Amino acid sequence: MQWKKITPNQFVVSDWSGGKTTQIAIDPPEAVYADRNFHFRVSSASVELEESEFTPLPDYERMIAPVKGRLFLYYNGSREPEVLEEMEFSRFDGAWNTRSKGKVTDYNLMTRKGVCTGEAFGRTLKPGEECALPLTLPEATGRNVLLIWCVEGEVHGSMGDDLLTLSTNQAIQLDNEGFTPDIIKVKNGGGVSAKLMIAQVCFTGTAL
Repeated sequence: MQWKKITPNQFVVSDWSGGKTTQIAIDPPEAVYADRNFHFRVSSASVELEESEFTPLPDYERMIAPVKGRLFLYYNGSREPEVLEEMEFSRFDGAWNTRSKGKVTDYNLMTRKGVCTGEAFGRTLKPGEECALPLTLPEATGRNVLLIWCVEGEVHGSMGDDLLTLSTNQAIQLDNEGFTPDIIKVKNGGGVSAKLMIAQVCFTGTAL
């Protein structure tokens, strides 16, 4: 297994039409979001306008969740929104005409069609609470990447003999040929609840 810790000084911050986007991880590492040459991307965006239009990404599947605030999503001209509370996810095609309402901070997972698939979920750990990751996600047989972003709080993790600590706004990326469901254990090591956003990316096709 290969793993690396990702700290805020490694994030890539850029502007988008509705606010700012913070890129937490991208694969391959030399890929550039604007060139649309990436396999997957994990990011968090601030939505500073009450209404905004999403950038079309026809080659990608997307998952999104608010980490702060309530998000209203309108797909392909729908009048009835999908309403997301904090840490609730929606999956949609990047080719869809997508409009949002609500000033929020969100979490995004993008995966390249025909190359990889993704799952994402949020988890809140109370002080002293421990859990195994990737929880209910299916075991992968090929290349499998697990990304954990600590939105707030502090957690301690163990992977065999390796120990790690994630503080607020730090992340870790683990890369392996097939995870077992209980390979990683994390525990809230602080005195307040810890909020985690977790993504698993499974490669199913030929890389670009």
